[in-house]
Amino acid sequence: MTTAPIEQVISAVRFLADFPTAIGRMAFSELGGINSKVASSEYIYNDHVGATVHSKQFGKTDPPTVVLRRALDRTGNNKLLAWHDAARRGLSGARADGRLTITDPSGQTKVVYFIDNAWISELSITQMKAGSSEVAMIEIKLTCDAISSGEKQ
Repeated sequence: MTTAPIEQVISAVRFLADFPTAIGRMAFSELGGINSKVASSEYIYNDHVGATVHSKQFGKTDPPTVVLRRALDRTGNNKLLAWHDAARRGLSGARADGRLTITDPSGQTKVVYFIDNAWISELSITQMKAGSSEVAMIEIKLTCDAISSGEKQ
């Protein structure tokens, strides 16, 4: 019996978002998740002999999303707010193709996700308190047409 080699799991340390027409290249410290959903829909009918048949069908699809977080700084804040504002105003330039590169502690690329027609659908800045030593964070939710991994065709 042959066994397949066990692949190393990914231990990420950095997330690089590269959207040349929107924000350029920007590092993020957290990936909140990548989500894509196709709902299932049950279809029940009677066949030609009267037997009830239950079948599952593909249902409504939700667009893929990516949630990213980084420390709040002036440059990042301005670029992300401008991109989000373009989406809020419905500007055609608010959609951008890009990629998300996940690197390990040595800086080696582990995974690349290609993100098509993305825009910032949600943006939030964490609560801040005067005099606090906590780092304020900015979180974005990218919504897109498609996400793929591996080599771009």
